[in-house]
Amino acid sequence: MPVHKDKISKTFLKDIVQACVFRDVKAALLMLYPDQKRNINGYKNVFETLKQMRPGYNKEGMVIDIRRVGRGKNAYFAVSGICLEKDVWQSYGLEYTPWSKWLGYEVSPKVLKKMSKEEIMAHCLWEMTFMGFTQNKIRRELNKLKKRVEDIKTGKVKTIPFEEVMTRLKEKVKKA
Repeated sequence: MPVHKDKISKTFLKDIVQACVFRDVKAALLMLYPDQKRNINGYKNVFETLKQMRPGYNKEGMVIDIRRVGRGKNAYFAVSGICLEKDVWQSYGLEYTPWSKWLGYEVSPKVLKKMSKEEIMAHCLWEMTFMGFTQNKIRRELNKLKKRVEDIKTGKVKTIPFEEVMTRLKEKVKKA
């Protein structure tokens, strides 16, 4: 019997969360992000919170993508959301996204082939907590960012054009 495209099962982040235990995610986190040892309790709290949360509806069709960028000591992992818009894949930052929405996002099949579920979870936790270890902290950071944008749009804050900044820097370098 032929398999129809809509019958192919998808793996959502909520599935990954439910399939993992924190002990194994912690090992992956410390391997991938050794400098995060001091934040391990924060990651554990977020992970346990995710286990209890219901996934949000993914009306955008967002897919979590994780890819290695660069080589050697400068290499890092980029976690983003990708979505098909007008026949073009568009990439989105997810660090301000509510966690329930994350849980409803599909994990890219390419990522599932390349990484263990614990590695996927480690990368997602790192990205989800980039702005803070609570959703309130993340929301406050987003509101600060929105206020800065509004201040710029309304002229409340004076900005300096890039060219002027570069000219000033060149003058400082000459004097040094």
